Amino acid sequence: MTTHRFSVPDLSRRLLAPIAALLGLVAGLSVLILPSPAPTTADPTTFSAERAMASINRLADEPHSVLRREAHDRARNDVIGMFTDLGYTPTVHSDPLFDFSIPEDKETFDMLSTEQQAAVKDAPAETIVVDVPGKSERTMALMAHYDSATVEADENGHQHITDGTSPGASDDGYGVAAIVETLRALKAEGRQPENSLKIVITDAEEIGLVGARNEMQHHRADYENVDLVLNLEARGTSGPAFMFETSPNNSAVAGYFLSHVKQPVSSSLLPSLYARMPNGTDMNVLIPKGFTVLNIAAIGEAEHYHHATDAPRYVDHSTLQHYGDQVLSLTRAWAFDGQAPTLTADGDLHFFQLWRGLTVRYPAAVGTGLGCLAVIAALGAVAMRARSLRWKRVLGTVWGLTWRSALASAAAGLVQLGAMAMKWAPESGLGPNPLLPWMFAGGALIGVGLTVRFVVRRWKEGLGQEAVAAVLLLLAAACIPLMVLLPGAAYVLVLPTLALALTALAPQRMRPVVGALAAFIIVVIFAPTVLLIHELLSLGAVWATVFFAIVPVAPLALVLLQAGSRRTQRTTARTSSRPDAALDSAAGPATATA
Repeated sequence: MTTHRFSVPDLSRRLLAPIAALLGLVAGLSVLILPSPAPTTADPTTFSAERAMASINRLADEPHSVLRREAHDRARNDVIGMFTDLGYTPTVHSDPLFDFSIPEDKETFDMLSTEQQAAVKDAPAETIVVDVPGKSERTMALMAHYDSATVEADENGHQHITDGTSPGASDDGYGVAAIVETLRALKAEGRQPENSLKIVITDAEEIGLVGARNEMQHHRADYENVDLVLNLEARGTSGPAFMFETSPNNSAVAGYFLSHVKQPVSSSLLPSLYARMPNGTDMNVLIPKGFTVLNIAAIGEAEHYHHATDAPRYVDHSTLQHYGDQVLSLTRAWAFDGQAPTLTADGDLHFFQLWRGLTVRYPAAVGTGLGCLAVIAALGAVAMRARSLRWKRVLGTVWGLTWRSALASAAAGLVQLGAMAMKWAPESGLGPNPLLPWMFAGGALIGVGLTVRFVVRRWKEGLGQEAVAAVLLLLAAACIPLMVLLPGAAYVLVLPTLALALTALAPQRMRPVVGALAAFIIVVIFAPTVLLIHELLSLGAVWATVFFAIVPVAPLALVLLQAGSRRTQRTTARTSSRPDAALDSAAGPATATA
């Protein structure tokens, strides 16, 4: 029987990877920390959420959809008053609410009740515009909308066009208030901007993006000098205000945003994913017209979205502060920089937060190179062990990981469907659902537990190298379509794949250090992304968010196991006689035959 003595340095090296994983968790989640709301007594040139709340309280004191004409008109006058109070004279663009020559407008109108049709047949859509001239005609437009929801979910989660019960405190009170407070803070500086600003508060966004469409159809000439559009939206009341959408070829504009916002919460995953989702904002009208666009929204606590609870009392002041800090920083950078760069480019930027305030970014070409490198490294690591691998066990590991992930995801999805069928949860996913966090947490914990148990058991059975090969093959196979279909999101799998492959390829003496770096990378990337995907998709597809939460478990477990392993002597004659046995030292003690 062989005994091993551990020195303090040896023990500390084995702890490097777990410590790095914990640091990755702290760093990743630090991205989601919100700023404290600034009080009304804050420096007048800074953004104050407490001051901005006055605008939300004023606008969101009652539901004001376009179908509630008296309340809607009061909301319009409230917004006009906000800018008038700052010393500006807004212009109101009054254009048709429904253009019956457009099939979509005719279809929407036909969906209204007889009473609703009578109320809005001849009503206008009234967009509010404020021009802030600078020394240059180069212009940045800040956009939001002031009408509140018309499409709402009933108690069963079915969506209908209604008169609307939502006061619109977040959707889009957050946007209006952030713009008004930003304009006030800039004016407090007492100097004329170098570049111009255009404030556009659209009408009838909730009933078909009418205000934005009218601006492009009837007032397009007013936007000839607009270099950048910053739109503010909301699909929830809490959490970070994510920069979730850009125009295509975003290298310049995304880089500009990241350079001037101190604490952004964004990644290239978001624009890539959002471009393929059915959701829409006013930017659906502007992006096809060739405008350079950034879009920001909070998505936390989406149960308030388009509901009566989207009211001032549910506003998260820290979320509002995060909106404002980003909007003011970006707008100030534009307004007072006479040498503001041109924000057009020929390619996209890949980026993600490494920790709070620090963003990793690189051109799409580098992202493609990293993806190819990750796939080559993964396949290379497998190829180096190809002769010694027990391929039946590799395929068994692939199957074992797959069915465990699928089982946990399907279970969570079936629970969600059951809750909807029993009317314990809204059928559309929208609306209050106190069971949702438990569905996600339960499914994720089951999947994580099954995966960890399976990987560790494989390791202890002497099948560590087969487990590594199986996971590398799965990751490499997933990276390729992701790089093609969602290149901006590919880093989520590419970098962990590369991290696991490099750990497997590293010499034994270097494996603790390489493994520590790999563990940090896997956790820092997945920790905030799992929560983000949960917020984005779990309302109607909790199975998908559970599956995504399970994805990093196997590679992380194998990185930790490899980084913590010591060179061991294979006890079977079959193993010890192989010329490449040294490569198997990371696979753990061989206590089972094939």
